[in-house]
Amino acid sequence: MEKVSDYMAEVIEEDGKINYLGYDFSYSFHALCLMDYGKKKYPKISFDKIDYMEDPFLPIYYLTRLNDIVFTNVSIDDEKRGMLFLPQKVTSSQVKSLHEFISQIKDFEVSIGYDLLKDDMVVCKETSLEDKDFLDEFLKERCEDFSHGKSR
Repeated sequence: MEKVSDYMAEVIEEDGKINYLGYDFSYSFHALCLMDYGKKKYPKISFDKIDYMEDPFLPIYYLTRLNDIVFTNVSIDDEKRGMLFLPQKVTSSQVKSLHEFISQIKDFEVSIGYDLLKDDMVVCKETSLEDKDFLDEFLKERCEDFSHGKSR
């Protein structure tokens, strides 16, 4: 099994596949790592034209618009931290994979971003993975077939 702390980011696709990106923090920025993933996964979309220096959350915004779940590992030294970004809709396969993924990040302090909007900058509503009821309610609301039980 992959070790989340070794990677910069993870993307959970609609079919539930978890992609581990940026092994050993091989990119200068999380945005570059996510843009490379986007270019390979969605070749018809111009990820090259995203100005991540203007707003580093743009690649995350577009990936969540494509219904991907995105996690960025923003750990500092020995403090494990991450940001989980949720799309508007999730599939039952993503819910199942997300449950498995959450068990891998149980030692992380995790912020959850959802309902991402793009204005001058990308903004989102935010909560913490510590909010035990939020994730289950969010997934029930946004998944047509929520049949995988509680996420925590």
